[in-house]
Formats: sequence, structure tokens, C-alpha cells
Amino acid sequence: MTMPDTGKIYQGNCVEIMKQWPDGFIDVLWTDPPYGHGNHDGDLNARLNDHRGLECKPIANDGMDEMRTVVDAMLTEASRILNPDCCCCCCCCGGGGPRPTFAWLAQRMDSAGLSFFHSVIWDKINPGLGWRYRRQHEMVMVAHRSKGKLLWADDNIAAPNIMRYSKPRGGDHPNEKPVELVAKFLSLHAKPGMIVLDPFCGSGTTLLAAERLGLKWIGIELDPKYCQLAKERVDAERSQGKLF
Repeated sequence: MTMPDTGKIYQGNCVEIMKQWPDGFIDVLWTDPPYGHGNHDGDLNARLNDHRGLECKPIANDGMDEMRTVVDAMLTEASRILNPDCCCCCCCCGGGGPRPTFAWLAQRMDSAGLSFFHSVIWDKINPGLGWRYRRQHEMVMVAHRSKGKLLWADDNIAAPNIMRYSKPRGGDHPNEKPVELVAKFLSLHAKPGMIVLDPFCGSGTTLLAAERLGLKWIGIELDPKYCQLAKERVDAERSQGKLF
């Protein structure tokens, strides 16, 4: 077992990378894994982007079976490397369909070393695409390690379980989240100096949020393109901070 470096983005399969790490050193895991909906694989988003001349390739492990396999394996490792009193947050596309990803994820986060705590709704304010029902929300499932407690930064704060933030416009990742949304969760669950892990870090939104809050962070991303993009965003954030 080797202790990973904080402030580093690891490129590769998150499960294989996490297997190399010791028990109990991560305080908060916040991630936005594949949804299992085959996003950008011939769907309406892909056709619209193709019409606009924009690159839009399928997201890795985004078929339903592939998503469940990789997320299940990731959560198995997460339950080992998380501190006994910790927080584990996974975002899922609960605003769409057709299969109940949110229900599967909640059930999975209440087993095999984890205890489900709550579901939080992210209201994206503006409805997106959808068949019959247009997608205006996603859900964030919150859990902690079994026999442990949910890590909470300030017992005097009780947050609403609906959070309203507009989806970023013109992001470089098809499912990029608002930095403010992730920062809100991290501010509720972590204190400065704690370690945050995002095993599906994409374009690095979780890393930016952690950077702004004075948290240590570790990112893992399978796609080299998004690893580079995440690094560039973090570098820009740090340079911006030095200016002020």
C-alpha cells in the first residue's frame, strides 16, 4: 500500500488506483460518476452537437451495466479508504430516465460497508432536454461508513435538501457541475486541511471547489483529455489566487 500525493490528478481506472491505497485516510468523497444512460452515444445531445459541428464522444462506462459494475467496485474501495467518520456523496441523473439509477445508487450506498444518510436535490433552475418530462434536477446521494458517523463541519448548521444552482454554460465536459454546488457540499462536510477524493473527476470541478475552501484533494480520471483539462483549470485557479 502506498499513500497517494494530495494535489495530484491520477490518470487511469479509479478502482485499480484506489486498491493501491491504505485504509481510512480520505475524509470526503464527492463524485459525479457515469449515469448509465448512454449519454452522448447517439442520443439527442449527441445529434445536436453533431449538427453544430461540436465534438461529442460517448462517456466511458456510461452503459447501465458498465456503470453499475464500475460504481459498485469504486464504492467497495471507498468504504475501505474512507475514515470511520466520513462523508461519501455521489451525484446521479435522477431527473431523467428511463431506469431508476437514483434508487439503485441509494440502495448500493446502504450496503457493503456504507450507510445511506440522505438524498439531496440539485435544482438546475432551467429545464434541460427530456422525453415527456424535461430534466431539471439531479440527485446527490449522501452516505458514510457503516458503524461510523456522518462528517459534518458545523453542528450549528442545518442545510436545506434542495440546492439551486444553474448548470454551467459552455463547459468543456458534457456533464460539468457548478463549482458552487460542489463547494456547498464540501463546506458542509469538511474542515480546512481535510482530504477530498473525486474518483471520476472529469474536468476537475471538485478539485477547484476543494482548492477554494483550503482542502487537500486527490483526483482520478480515466480520460487523458479531461486529466489535462482538470490540471489546466486548477493551475488557472491557483494563478488567479496569487493575483489577489
